[in-house]
Amino acid sequence: MAQMNNVIPIGTSFSSTWKDLFECAMLELDHSKLYERIADAHRAIVDRAEEIVAHPSDEEHYALNDALRALQLLEQMAAREKPTA
Repeated sequence: MAQMNNVIPIGTSFSSTWKDLFECAMLELDHSKLYERIADAHRAIVDRAEEIVAHPSDEEHYALNDALRALQLLEQMAAREKPTA
């Protein structure tokens, strides 16, 4: 999986960036990278939610809420399945 490294490509809108980071978190198979992916996606979602307060979009608002709930579930599952070192 390609590493995002908190870099937003030039010409990418924030709305697609949170979706890309969310997708990276949901599809991450490397447990050692999972928490960082979740944190990156969570931060991008919250940032986007703050941006759209001035220009509400019900559709995106629901998508952001759904994504945050999914990340929370993913983090809970990852914590239960954390490999013992």
